[in-house]
Amino acid sequence: MQWKWNWLITSGMVILVLGLASCRGNTTPTFDSKAATLEAAARQTVAASEQAALLTARAKLNQQVTPSPTFTLPPTHTRTPTPTFTPTITRIPSRTPTPPPSATPTGTPSPYTCLLVEQSPRDGATVKPESKVTVRWTLKNIGTATWDAKAIDFYQVGGAKIAEKGVIDLPQTVKPGETVEVVVVLKIPEITGPYRTDWKLVEVETAFSFCPVYIEVWASP
Repeated sequence: MQWKWNWLITSGMVILVLGLASCRGNTTPTFDSKAATLEAAARQTVAASEQAALLTARAKLNQQVTPSPTFTLPPTHTRTPTPTFTPTITRIPSRTPTPPPSATPTGTPSPYTCLLVEQSPRDGATVKPESKVTVRWTLKNIGTATWDAKAIDFYQVGGAKIAEKGVIDLPQTVKPGETVEVVVVLKIPEITGPYRTDWKLVEVETAFSFCPVYIEVWASP
């Protein structure tokens, strides 16, 4: 606002000086040194006033546009997550139930029971192909019934059909505690390999069988 007043005052002075100069009555222009000096002073004053006003305006403008300091926010603290506790599950082995002890049978022994006392040849014996092998079993009666030779025979009940006879007569009656030897003849085939035959004592009238035995041999040249 101050610079406007300065400019008005300076302009008025210039107009006054020019008016005085025009009021002179000389028709022939003459150089008035004093008037020229005043005019030059007025112009300098106007220029100085304008320059001062311009500097004042710039200073105010700079004050208005000077940016206020920027406030920098402090860095945000990152919260470290709390570790999650994961429980470890330990499997408890299942308890294996203990089986109850097996009961030992007691009572009257079976009437027809036998014990293999001896066998010849032993299982796994090597024999020649196309040969005859005599097999002997010694059986003991450990039951309570007598083995009647007229009622009981020795039968092949399984295995290779290589015996000369599939049924062998019991050679004698066998009382409890006694032994008997049963003999079977096998005809070994020409093909090499294992051969097995299974036998039992059989009561002919009732087809009751007991005392199972077997022989297994290997045919090889």
